[in-house]
Amino acid sequence: MTDPMPQDQRPRDQEARDRIGGSLDENLFIEAGAGTGKTTALVGRMVALVVDEGVAVEGIAAITFTERAAAELGDRFRRQLEDVARQDPDPVRRRRADVALTDVDLASLSTLHGFARRLLTEHPLEAGLPTGFDLLDDVSSQLAFDDRWDEIQRSLLDDDDLARTILLADALDIRLTNLRDLARALDDRWDLLDGPPVPSEPQPVNVDQIVDLMERAIALDRDDLDESDTLRSRLARIRAAQRALVGAVDEFDLVGLLCNDKLRKSLNVGNSGLKDVWGDDKNDVRDFAYAARDLWDEVVRTTAGNVLDRILAELVGATLWAADERRRVGSLTFHDLLVVARDLLANPISGPGVRATLHDRYRYILLDEFQDTDPVQLELALLLTDPDTAADSRIDGFSPIPGSLFLVGDPKQSIYRFRRADISLYLLARQSLAANDVALTENFRTTVPIIDWINAVFGNLIGSGPTSGNPTSGDGPGRVELVQPVYTPLAGRRPAASVGPAVTLLGRQAHGGEVDADGLRQLEAADVADAITTAVAEEWTVEDHAGHQRPCAFGDIAVLLPTRTSLPDLEATLEAAGIPYRAESSSLLFATPQIRDLLMVLRAIDDPTDDLAVVAALRTPYLGCGDDDLARWRVHHGGSWNHQADQPVSDRSDDVVASGLSWLDEMHRCRHHLGPSGVLERLIDDRRVLQIALGETRPRDAWRRVRLLSDRARAFTDASSGSLRGFVDWCLAQADEKGRVAETVLPEVDDAAVRILTIHGAKGLEFPITILSGMSTATARSDRGVYLLVDSAGSVEVSVRAGIETPGFQTAHEIDRRFQDAEAIRLLYVAATRARDHLIVSVHRAINIDPEKPGRPGPSRLLAQALGEVGRAALDVDLSPTTNTLPDAVAPSGRALPDRHMWLARRDDALDLAGRPSTVSATAIAGHATRDLAEDRARPGEVGRHGTGVGRAVHGALELLDFDATDPTSIIREQAVAEGVIGDLRTVDALVRTGLAADVVRLAAKSRHWRELYVAAPVNEDSDAPVIEGYIDLAVLESGSDGPGLIIVDYKTDAVADAADRAAKAERYRLQGAAYALAAERSTGLPVRRVVLCFLAADGATELEVTDLTEAMAEVRSAARELAGA
Repeated sequence: MTDPMPQDQRPRDQEARDRIGGSLDENLFIEAGAGTGKTTALVGRMVALVVDEGVAVEGIAAITFTERAAAELGDRFRRQLEDVARQDPDPVRRRRADVALTDVDLASLSTLHGFARRLLTEHPLEAGLPTGFDLLDDVSSQLAFDDRWDEIQRSLLDDDDLARTILLADALDIRLTNLRDLARALDDRWDLLDGPPVPSEPQPVNVDQIVDLMERAIALDRDDLDESDTLRSRLARIRAAQRALVGAVDEFDLVGLLCNDKLRKSLNVGNSGLKDVWGDDKNDVRDFAYAARDLWDEVVRTTAGNVLDRILAELVGATLWAADERRRVGSLTFHDLLVVARDLLANPISGPGVRATLHDRYRYILLDEFQDTDPVQLELALLLTDPDTAADSRIDGFSPIPGSLFLVGDPKQSIYRFRRADISLYLLARQSLAANDVALTENFRTTVPIIDWINAVFGNLIGSGPTSGNPTSGDGPGRVELVQPVYTPLAGRRPAASVGPAVTLLGRQAHGGEVDADGLRQLEAADVADAITTAVAEEWTVEDHAGHQRPCAFGDIAVLLPTRTSLPDLEATLEAAGIPYRAESSSLLFATPQIRDLLMVLRAIDDPTDDLAVVAALRTPYLGCGDDDLARWRVHHGGSWNHQADQPVSDRSDDVVASGLSWLDEMHRCRHHLGPSGVLERLIDDRRVLQIALGETRPRDAWRRVRLLSDRARAFTDASSGSLRGFVDWCLAQADEKGRVAETVLPEVDDAAVRILTIHGAKGLEFPITILSGMSTATARSDRGVYLLVDSAGSVEVSVRAGIETPGFQTAHEIDRRFQDAEAIRLLYVAATRARDHLIVSVHRAINIDPEKPGRPGPSRLLAQALGEVGRAALDVDLSPTTNTLPDAVAPSGRALPDRHMWLARRDDALDLAGRPSTVSATAIAGHATRDLAEDRARPGEVGRHGTGVGRAVHGALELLDFDATDPTSIIREQAVAEGVIGDLRTVDALVRTGLAADVVRLAAKSRHWRELYVAAPVNEDSDAPVIEGYIDLAVLESGSDGPGLIIVDYKTDAVADAADRAAKAERYRLQGAAYALAAERSTGLPVRRVVLCFLAADGATELEVTDLTEAMAEVRSAARELAGA
């Protein structure tokens, strides 16, 4: 155990931290502010459960948000257990840590989806799944949805009962693409749907009242006035619109006219006409026109609502049927995993038994990043930690067993509402659950001045949380008030950087209403470039890993954007300023010009008759034809664009076109054999796609996009075995849908560039210098395109566009906007708390917030208003652009190329070295050491790691059997059948029983032991040391006066003639056993006291120990190096 921290270095919230690690018998709800070390606290509680309470690691389930976080959690858990095992003075804690390290892989440390999959794998039948269910990846899920949509579309169009509804939808300009988007949104939220609504036919469309009001307005027209009179002109338009309505040939034509915006605008009379000329008739005309317009809008809204309700009934039914079908056939999406796991526990028949079983196994549930995960997570946790309460109880009805539930999160960082994270549920759970609140507030990441600024600004913006409603009711109206948490201030710890301001503001003063959005983005981008230049040129300092101050570099700077709207202006400005950068997070992969070019070439390969595609492909950089080349080919030589047609003989000036068409022809002929991924790989290799990218400003980004497209092609091929045309069409559909592809951006130590990320992409990261840009972008409208809202009661509201929506959409949307606006503020908080040493914030805006018309002001105006209200409580400075210049970029080495023959020789040596094995098996070492001995033919036909089928059956039985089993017959028989040696059952039975009776096996039965244990480790500490690996039949932990040690047992089923023959065989296996010992020692840190070769025979077991084990292990090291060429 480490020494206690000095009092003056202890965090101010140390009492809370001690409670997390020490109060293990109470349920805790931890609010861990940004940078407060929540992962450390979570791991500390897990370690305390193991070493203080003696909890087995397999009884712990820790669930976090991402695979990366789960991997980090597992690594830190293992390292802390190792620290306890090596350094803790308490022998009980050391022993428990030792045992836990052996079984650490049994702990369930995973994402929510991973945990759900584990539950379903353990109980597939109870969940209504086939035992071998599959998990669809993103590409497979998209392709499966495409297939379902094709069926749904056919059903909608073929159903005579839906014909009128579909024709009305078409008249309302509701396209099939809109319905596809709606079906996709329903598919993502299928578990919230409360069964398909009862379908009802849309009401007849009646415009009689509208026509009557228009006629009454027209009746006030005056023939004595000139037609140029503005009111007469308006009445003429009303008359034309009225005639159009009356002349509609059918209901669908009528709805189409009602959706004609030009006709509707004829009723916008405004202030047309002079009062002195028209008198009171002017007001009457206006009243009639406006009343007609209001009725017009009402008819459109009613018709649209009726049509959408009718279509929703069909789509909801199809969506729920598809979800049931996926469960039936065992092809689940990621979201299905969560819902099916929840249903498994909530099932009124099988659920109680499953809950009791899983509760006995997972005694402790720890949920990380609780504010950002799917609400299903809370349901799973409650059903497991309180197995007796009815599954349909409200949150406050559950009583988790004390100490079984540990929740940690930060509501101020809840920013994933688009992934179903629900801040209101988080706040409701915190107030309703039988768990005690604990707050971690000491920030270890960010310097004190930045923390003070963040507290002042976001204390103002976030405020004191909900002030109304009934927060303890899960069903009442009060839940819609839970949109924002109470702001809990952070406490800073790190001192300010020695050079450079802590917080810098860009665009403090509003520019004025005459500056448009494009102008604002350009001004902001210029300021960001100046800020980066100033920080690097003036050597603002940042803290390195050792705690020392050093001048910053480009790689220390990150620009965070709320959306990618401002990215093009920012990239252009940074490029012009000579600032290296790379954009990360996600991209519109399929819409980038480079990927469009590649797809065009693929399309030209597939369809030689598509002249447009072929010409466009020839013009790409990959086929390199200029317009003059194409014109000469077509005009002067009469060439065809069809690469399958006979082509004219061309002179050398046209070779570029002819060779391009010839290559397209070659690829066309082998496209079915290669498949989409193979054709793409040939395109990348043959046409030098990666090399051409060197001509781009950021070749690394281009390479990454090519890699992503290749990955997508392989996934498409694996998921569907589809054609090249199918792949291209699918990619272009993704581009039309603006589908984003997540990019895994690996650290590039040789690419010192400014990083540009979305704020969502930066979650969980930290940066020495953080710049908040893109703040001038107004809050995006959320009602553009298909927008689906489903409340907790399963009520569905949808909007296709303004005015074309279900009746309750506006009410639901108003509530939804409140949550969106609150989350937008939390998004800014997440961005600001990524900073370590310097924070630069852009508040560029045209105008300030108008108190009379606040609207949805956008990030920059919100921040500017907060800064004005808090005044000097938030200390920052304006940027003073530097006059210094940026340091020169590091030039290439310029070294001369080596001699080609010398280079080829070095290349051959490198290939030879790379071809040698870096991992050597214990069996290979034994064979290498005895290569000069005569081959042992005592048992001919040996195959596999355990030799003959008889040997494999014996090993299998000894791996599975309880060493104290009184009747091993059934398992012995199963293994004999499995290995196809049922005719040798008596031999197998005798050898297994002999093994169970062996002295070393009897010792194992009374001690901690492991069977069929895989071990691997480098043979020594050298950097080039080969790795030795193997499977140990039996490892026994033996206690001794000098501490614990291992006994390695290797079963041998060789036919032995006599004692001399047995000794000879033991010599053959000497280095194999020593190799197991070396790998075990190196991987566990425990000494191997002896290696026992247990020869099994019908008349008993003979145990021979490897002699001179230390010398034998030295021989293993030498043999391993020789085999690996090290």
